[in-house]
Amino acid sequence: MRKGRPESLLGQVGRLARGRRPRKGYAGGREKPNAVGILAFEVSVLMSKAAQLWRALEDGRLACLRNVSLRQEGVRRLVSHQDDVLVSLVLTEITDALAFLVGAVSRLSRRCTDPLLQGFDAAYADLVKNGADPFGFEYAGRKMERKVKKMERFVLVGVCLHRELQTMSELKQNLRLTVANPDACRRLHPGAVAELKNKVLWQKQQVKLLRDDSLWVRTFDYVTRLLCRSLFSIVSRIRHAFSGQLEAEESSTSGLPVSLRSPVATADQVFAGQCFPVPGRGSSLPPPWSIKILSSTLEPRLGLPNAPPATVGAAALAPHFARVILAIQKHAASPCLIDPYERDELYSMLTSSMKTSLRVSLKPKAKSPTPLDPDMAAERRAAMDRTLEWLAPLAKNTVKWHQERNFEKESLVPSYNVYLVQTLYFANQRKTEEAIVELLVGLDFLWRYGREVNERAVAVCSRRRKKSSFKIAGKQDDRLPLLDCS
Repeated sequence: MRKGRPESLLGQVGRLARGRRPRKGYAGGREKPNAVGILAFEVSVLMSKAAQLWRALEDGRLACLRNVSLRQEGVRRLVSHQDDVLVSLVLTEITDALAFLVGAVSRLSRRCTDPLLQGFDAAYADLVKNGADPFGFEYAGRKMERKVKKMERFVLVGVCLHRELQTMSELKQNLRLTVANPDACRRLHPGAVAELKNKVLWQKQQVKLLRDDSLWVRTFDYVTRLLCRSLFSIVSRIRHAFSGQLEAEESSTSGLPVSLRSPVATADQVFAGQCFPVPGRGSSLPPPWSIKILSSTLEPRLGLPNAPPATVGAAALAPHFARVILAIQKHAASPCLIDPYERDELYSMLTSSMKTSLRVSLKPKAKSPTPLDPDMAAERRAAMDRTLEWLAPLAKNTVKWHQERNFEKESLVPSYNVYLVQTLYFANQRKTEEAIVELLVGLDFLWRYGREVNERAVAVCSRRRKKSSFKIAGKQDDRLPLLDCS
């Protein structure tokens, strides 16, 4: 008979605790002491972010990131063409998300009764600095998958509970207004008030069933233990997946990461660990060369990661540039339909440096009339299409990134599918402005070309109409050619 794995200290404490407390809850339907209560919705958001962070570190997602997202032409042109720089930016954003979760779990641990969970800060610092996990917090790979599914189920139940609570509040408000207005009660049929009361009672029962199945009745010890052990597993997964990048960062001798100075590791080396299974609880933890990167998760994080000085994000212009690019893409579909108001609005969105560059580029063209050359117009159209093909995705990702993290619109199930490296945040500002000015010059040429074509068509149409008016009435030909003068 094969000898089983020795039980960890945390498992022994949990087994003894389960043996001391009753399994069927407390008498009288009262909530458990130290229950999460109304904070269940906040905890649901944390569990959703933890589950998404684990999903983002899966082998398939990392392979897609390496082979598709980081190889987009716009990312290579404006952000960096070096794989290790791009992966370093991705790793920075992942550690920022991890730092947010660590801070939230640290605050939850102060409301726990379990001494092990109360010492979460010390245990996590020991894991990051020394690579130690004496209490066996880390889940094994398959067990972590089950826990992620459980957290996702809690999140869905929390969404349903939130929706049913809103419905119950509306029903109670309707019943209160109906009872408070006797005239309205008399106009209703006799059983209307009783029907409203029955709806409220039925809705209360639905809310009670969902509440008993949600995080509302769970204790702070339960939710903190689940989140704490998940974070330990996520740290192990980060070390395993980004082993090449962490080694490169640790081997840097200057203040800047080595990936920002010279190409040290390729994307294949950075993700070298993704072909191997995630280490379980009994496996040896990685060496402490990852301390420099993961130590940043011990500090509170506010706002976005710091962007290098010459980037669009450092100038806080990423959302603005994205709107300019998307406006150019919309006008490029039909340049001849741009009216003076839209032209002035687009020009007002440009920065002073872009206005200067655009003025210099358009000055010689304004003095000489635009030649009616269809071949040149086709070349300009093809050049604009090629530029928008790699620039527009960055603008769309920028808008999507900000929409996903909008505090006012953020739901109980936040969905983060775009990294900052896929947006204009880390893009070189000078190169981005040059690309926008190039698009505007092409748009101006197409607009003037389309206007000249329309003017010639209108002139031809007017000459034919004038010529046909001198014809004899009996021999007049009404079948004039249909010209598009729009």
